[in-house]
Amino acid sequence: MSIFKTVISATFVALILVGCASRASSVAPVSISSGDYAGLACTDARADLLLAREKENALTRRQNNAATADAASVFLFLLPLGSVFGADVEGELAQAKGETLALERHVRTAC
Repeated sequence: MSIFKTVISATFVALILVGCASRASSVAPVSISSGDYAGLACTDARADLLLAREKENALTRRQNNAATADAASVFLFLLPLGSVFGADVEGELAQAKGETLALERHVRTAC
């Protein structure tokens, strides 16, 4: 009977942790070609790069806050409430990281 309780407890904990938001540092960027920005002039590319970095930084803060909120709510309520209510922005952050990297490559090679 105790093995059964252990298995159920481990399964419950695993299900809770799967739903938790990841830290921003563990979110991999989406692969975006720097060729997508080939038509941009250097001044436009640099301006877009600044905006992309600002967006990435804002999403990084939101993702880290979601991960912290999930950790706290799992501790208190056994549910990742931040992710349940849409605080997880992992997909948007991955896209923003990819755009930033592509723009950095474009500026480095074309400018």
